[in-house]
Amino acid sequence: MIIFLLGILGGIALSLFFSFGPAFFSQLQASIHYGFRNAVPFAYGISTSDILIVALLLLISNHIPPEDLITILNNRWVIYVGAAVVASFGLYTMFLKTRHTTESKETDRINFQNVQVPSRLSIYFRGLVLNFFNPVIWLYWATIVTIFICGEESFSLGERYLFFGGVLSATLSLDILKCKLASLLQRIITYRFLKVFNKIVGLILIGFALFMVISTSSYYNGNNNQKSKEMIEGITHMRHNTRK
Repeated sequence: MIIFLLGILGGIALSLFFSFGPAFFSQLQASIHYGFRNAVPFAYGISTSDILIVALLLLISNHIPPEDLITILNNRWVIYVGAAVVASFGLYTMFLKTRHTTESKETDRINFQNVQVPSRLSIYFRGLVLNFFNPVIWLYWATIVTIFICGEESFSLGERYLFFGGVLSATLSLDILKCKLASLLQRIITYRFLKVFNKIVGLILIGFALFMVISTSSYYNGNNNQKSKEMIEGITHMRHNTRK
């Protein structure tokens, strides 16, 4: 049970300290734009992608050393693909228009009942794709997975399920809470504000994409690899101490 609680703490840490990326701002925008019920599928999409990433990393880690896995994830072409996906979502968000079922002025406050909403399935896949193709998320999960494959001893299969079950449960719960809190802003903002907000979120996503590309330079890429390796060594050392 302790390992499950550690997983919950890890999930809370992920949501609080590592979630201010492309998926977070898109989730915020979807919650304000479409409301809580229609934005929750976005959170489910993020959670599904996390499950897929963890499953793939656990499978790959049986055949590839952690250091090599980190190097692969820091490959410039991997980051280019992720940056292209994030930038595409940024452009889509910038030019996203709020469609109304009835005539509304830009100075009117948002009436969710009058806003045309895309299918929940499309919102779900939006969250899944955006999170799945974010290289930073892969690097984070690769570091966590390293806990279970470094060192002389390894966690049992049951402990793995408990830990990642705790992490994924916590992240999903907090993502749903974010949707609820963001959707409350619908009551006080206008359509004009939402139009400007969409452009700001779009620019933020494009900014993330540009940062990803800049991170492929020899200076940044070398530092990222070094920091990742130092983190792996720290995790391994901490794990040895807790096992003694």
